[in-house]
Amino acid sequence: MLRSVKSTQRLPRQLAIKVTGTGTAAINIGKSDATLVDNGTGDYTLTFVQPFAREPIAVASCQTATAYAEIAACSATSVQVLTKTNANAAVDAVFFLIVQGYDSVDQT
Repeated sequence: MLRSVKSTQRLPRQLAIKVTGTGTAAINIGKSDATLVDNGTGDYTLTFVQPFAREPIAVASCQTATAYAEIAACSATSVQVLTKTNANAAVDAVFFLIVQGYDSVDQT
């Protein structure tokens, strides 16, 4: 008899994080998923509480139409996000980050 075997180690893991980068930078959504370091104006590093097995896919977006967010670096343990004005100047901003990865190195 065949039966289905499921394991959470084989499923993709997705994190949804909201960062308020204005004033004192803080994680508003996803506090249990990452820690935040404010490296300076418009430069943030988020370290995952539970690292991925390999580099995940990360996408960032600003809350305002006058700024944008970009992924400067991404690894299995952290992601660096830069926020800039539409004129390409560093600016503190509220941004959203979606990260998807795997807890097993052999998953594609």
